Amino acid sequence: MAFVVGQGGKKSVVASAAKKWKDFKSTLSRHYILPYTNDKEKLSQPPEIYKFIEKAQWDAFVASRLSKDFESVHSQHAQIREKLEYNHRLSRKGYAGLEDQLEETMPGVETDRSTLWKRARQDKHGNIPDPKVAEKAKLIDELQKQVSEGKVRVDGSKDVLTMALGPEHPGRLRGVGAGISPRQYFNLPKP
Repeated sequence: MAFVVGQGGKKSVVASAAKKWKDFKSTLSRHYILPYTNDKEKLSQPPEIYKFIEKAQWDAFVASRLSKDFESVHSQHAQIREKLEYNHRLSRKGYAGLEDQLEETMPGVETDRSTLWKRARQDKHGNIPDPKVAEKAKLIDELQKQVSEGKVRVDGSKDVLTMALGPEHPGRLRGVGAGISPRQYFNLPKP
């Protein structure tokens, strides 16, 4: 079986497949290997839910996840994860799902990056439990008010979210989700 993918879509399809493969390996590690590092019996067979994994493949995967190299990389990434300041609460929905949800609940209202960023960090009751995030959300509200009153001017990439959080990292954009570059977001017409 083959799929015909257009010239421009091949890169995104391969990137998507690579991410799904990485996520699958991460799920196996987090749920079926790392909790049972001292229980060799549990690690001797692939999980029942993943019967398609052959024993030889499973044994090699378990050995790779219990190696010193993996332990080192795993701890490095855990340290990086701890440094993230403004954690979102979107789960699988992502920014695209949040934007769709906001369009349903508030039809006709244009949602900008700062609104999405704030809503992505609220719990289901609309509260922001993290004090650092709450402080930035308050600053965003103040800046949005100043923009609506004409006291502050937004221009392209110098929008409310950038003013509140600081400059963007090169090639990435906060508050819009994966796969959207600054050039795409700021230079293309909005629908």
